Amino acid sequence: MRTGLAILLLSFLGLACGKTSGGAPTGEAQDVGGNGGRDNGPAGGGRAGSSLGGGVGELSSVDLTGAPIYTRVQRLTNSQWEHAVTDILHFQQGHEISAAFLSPISGVTTFDNNEQVLFVDPQRFVDFESGAEAAAAIATSSAEALAALYTGSDAAGFVRALGRRAFRRPLTADEETKYQDLFALGERLYGAGFASGAGLVIRGMLQSPHFLYRTELGPEGDPLSGYELASKLSFWLLGTTPSDSLLDAAAAGALASNDQLVTAARQMLEDPRATSTMRDFHGQLLHVAYLKSIGKPSVPEFDPAISAEFALVSNAFFDLIFRQDLGLRELLTSRQAYVGPGLAPLYGVDAPASGLELRDVGPSRSGYFMQVPFLALWSYNAEPDSIERGFQLEATLLCGPARPNTGPTLPSPPPAVPNSTNRQRVTQVTANCGASCHRYVDPLGFALENFDGLGRKREVDNGQPIDTTGSYPLAEGVAAFTDGNDLMRVLASSPQVHICYSKHLTSYALGRDLVERDRPVLESLGKVSGSQSLKELIVALVRDPIFRTRKAGLP
Repeated sequence: MRTGLAILLLSFLGLACGKTSGGAPTGEAQDVGGNGGRDNGPAGGGRAGSSLGGGVGELSSVDLTGAPIYTRVQRLTNSQWEHAVTDILHFQQGHEISAAFLSPISGVTTFDNNEQVLFVDPQRFVDFESGAEAAAAIATSSAEALAALYTGSDAAGFVRALGRRAFRRPLTADEETKYQDLFALGERLYGAGFASGAGLVIRGMLQSPHFLYRTELGPEGDPLSGYELASKLSFWLLGTTPSDSLLDAAAAGALASNDQLVTAARQMLEDPRATSTMRDFHGQLLHVAYLKSIGKPSVPEFDPAISAEFALVSNAFFDLIFRQDLGLRELLTSRQAYVGPGLAPLYGVDAPASGLELRDVGPSRSGYFMQVPFLALWSYNAEPDSIERGFQLEATLLCGPARPNTGPTLPSPPPAVPNSTNRQRVTQVTANCGASCHRYVDPLGFALENFDGLGRKREVDNGQPIDTTGSYPLAEGVAAFTDGNDLMRVLASSPQVHICYSKHLTSYALGRDLVERDRPVLESLGKVSGSQSLKELIVALVRDPIFRTRKAGLP
């Protein structure tokens, strides 16, 4: 019954909502790897093979073999939908309507805003329909709610004001007429009164493709319009629809030049919502969602209650990097970390009286990848998982090109053997399953061998000395390192690492995979990342034509 009414409503308006590309993809969103069925982390999700290319002696480079669709009609994510509805309807608080929507399928793309996974299937059609109904009910539930939305009492003014917010541009004359007719239909169907007409208009607009999709239509290479730029910038940096003032700026031509657009971007970067967006970026890239479900039942001293603290301190650290105008270099090399009552003993520091505190965690740790959450997540009970740690470092920071891997999954850590270190056991196992893969991945993980499965510093392994030395064939040359601190120093200075980070940020900003013709842009952005902050990297991307012009066709 509900879907039938939705189809009738859309037919009344002459609109339709469907897929933006050929067929529905087989899945979506962020899981690059997982912990298999291990008792350390979340269940499910096999571990992909290594992604670094080349044979013996070859140098790596940032892989740009993505498969972009270059869609110019891109659906909002569930989160963007939620925030946009909240702002369009002037809700005083969030209602988490989208919590009931179908969740993204993991395993296809790094980020859940990638064009490949933003489609509308029958279930999502119903989600958006029921979501629009719920939002309309809240917006018209009282005279106060309606007054917050629109202070007048005329249908034409209501349609014009709401339409501009929902469609992120002024309505056409034809659209105004259709929605005014829909307002009148609401009064006839549900009884006379402003709320009846307003409710049906809200339902119609929130199910319209003009709301559900952000468009960049027109010839390839042409500059985006002011309204398109306002929408693109706001959804990227703030995670929501453009404000009335930003739409006013677009209407006045105040986003036409690079300097004007950069000014708008800089203002957004100081908005607390930008901090939340960059937290989401780092969270998806580094699998922060996994941290809440870490379990180590074979380790008596592990308290599952601290798993929630893992995510809190990680997000607090990402927020600090962004708010203090720092960048990737500090993310890799900072000697500070947030600790709470549960994590403090793992760092060997005094616990804060309450909440989280930023602490110096000593000279043995550098940056996020040597903090307890990352180390504890990529481990197996009390033992470090050197293979997975190495794989995560390679995938996140090096973006190496594809090469033959060891199979669909990486091997699990080998069992303990008397007088044998973890490194010795791993080396013995991986020597038989694809040395060409593990000779690159494993040394990255071995650099962190002096931290156990709980992320605690250790001096010996099974009574034996710990070997943290290794090397990696960076694009600029083979780099040797003595331990994790030395590795982070090397990575923080590597052009390849900053290009890789720029690739991740650009993919997140544009909502698509990157390909070889994007390399010049990424190399330019990599130079900014290498010497400046994350905010300046964002500004540099906003300035580039890749952000400001239309794309079309195949790579």
